[in-house]
Amino acid sequence: MKHTHHKRITLVTVTYGARLHFCTELLRRAFEHEGVAHAVVVSNNSSSDLSRLEDDWGARVTVIRLPTNTGSANGYAVGIDAALSRDTDYLWLMDDDNAPCPGALDVLCHQLDRLTRGFGRNRAAVLGFRPDHQADIAMGVPVALAMPPRSSYFGFHVARIPYKLWRRTPWGRPKPADMPEVLPLPFAPYGGLLGHRDLYLDLGFPERQLVLYADDIEYTWRLTARGGRIALVTGARLEDLEGSWNVKRNWKNHFECLLLSRSDFRAYYSSRNQAWFDKHYWSTSGLTYRLNRLVFLALLRIYGRRHGAAARLALLERAIADGEACRLGLHADYSL
Repeated sequence: MKHTHHKRITLVTVTYGARLHFCTELLRRAFEHEGVAHAVVVSNNSSSDLSRLEDDWGARVTVIRLPTNTGSANGYAVGIDAALSRDTDYLWLMDDDNAPCPGALDVLCHQLDRLTRGFGRNRAAVLGFRPDHQADIAMGVPVALAMPPRSSYFGFHVARIPYKLWRRTPWGRPKPADMPEVLPLPFAPYGGLLGHRDLYLDLGFPERQLVLYADDIEYTWRLTARGGRIALVTGARLEDLEGSWNVKRNWKNHFECLLLSRSDFRAYYSSRNQAWFDKHYWSTSGLTYRLNRLVFLALLRIYGRRHGAAARLALLERAIADGEACRLGLHADYSL
């Protein structure tokens, strides 16, 4: 397969558990279809035999084995550090279960070149499009309404209630229109993020104290907060090989996802870190933030009582208190 890009690109991914089949497919597509030069695979104490990747790809892959599962923030920090120590021009971050569709990297490189001309190498990043993950955008919701407004709380904002009701009507239902080629985002997940090494040198490393969840939000928010640009590129498709636990369509609403999803440690870290980010970074108006927080927590308690989820509700309230008070790091009760 011929590539229009002539860039030295290092892919960085983090894996854990028994997920060799995902990593194998990701690397196969990255090397055979997309022309990636090298891959750094960080093992968060994976139970898979990752030496099979080394057997398959030899010197094109570097596997870094961590003795315990340290979470995504440290995993990506280790991977980015290793990639920057190599002779490479670009870093492409991927979840271990994201697989690029053919030609995705060429499309990303083309848009990154355009963005770099306007913003500079250390202020421009592009993101591959995952229709499962960016479901609202894929459904035709304008990006201004798909992203949480400033001073929202867990994505909830009282000013959005009319729109949320309207989109449930036959007239207001989003229509998958022709999506624009690029959409600016305030922050992004790791999965699919491509940037020049200067960008990553400038951003530094993810906040290890977050451990897991929202570390990608805080990390990429650093870029747009200092005047940089992240562009979601709708023509650069990535496939999610495994459905995420908190994908919107699996739940009637965000409250039920938080209250009824099975994993305590996921609920703890995602809520703690979201509360931390919303209070210390995302809020621009104290009054609006406090109103959104008040209404969100009231609704969470109503749903908690309705579903008889008292234990999970207590966990979420403890997580939120820890996040707002900046009590971060690995929590003794919620090992990974």
